Amino acid sequence: MHAETTVEPRPAIRAGRVPDDVEHCAGIWVRALAARDGSVDAETMAERVREAFDAPIVRFAVATSPRAGFALVESGRSDPGEAYLHYLAVDPDGTGRGVGGALLADAVAHARAAGFGSLTLEVRSENTRAIALYLRAGFVPDGEATPHPSAGYPMQPYRLALG
Repeated sequence: MHAETTVEPRPAIRAGRVPDDVEHCAGIWVRALAARDGSVDAETMAERVREAFDAPIVRFAVATSPRAGFALVESGRSDPGEAYLHYLAVDPDGTGRGVGGALLADAVAHARAAGFGSLTLEVRSENTRAIALYLRAGFVPDGEATPHPSAGYPMQPYRLALG
C-alpha cells in the first residue's frame, strides 16, 4: 500500500484593489502581530496599514488561497532606484504553507519588472521566521538595526539586489 500524500495547492495571488482590500489586509496585519507579540493596539496598527496606501505603490498583492495574506511594495524612497517592501503578512492560521514565500517572490518580480535596482525591507530583529524567509530569497543585512519609531524594538534592514 502507498501512503497518501496531501499536496497543498500553490498560493493564489492577485493584484490588490485599493480601497476594497485595504481593510481586509489591515485585519490580517493585526492578527499576525497579535499572534507574534501576544497583544497589539489593533486600531493603531490597522491605521498604519491604511496610511501606507498613501505612498506610491509598486505592487499590492493579496493571497486568497490556501491562506490569506498580503504584500505591499512602495516606491518614493530617498533612492529612486530602491523599492521598499513595507508589509508582508500571512494570516496566522496559514503560516508554513508557502504563502509568505509566494508573496515575497511576487514582490521581488514586480519590483524587478518595474526597473528597480534593489528591494529593501525592515524586520524585527527577533523575527527569526521572517528573517529565514528573506535570507532564503537572497536578501542580506544592510546596516545596523535601529529602534522601531514607536515600539522601540530593534528593526534590521535587509536588501536584495535586483539587477
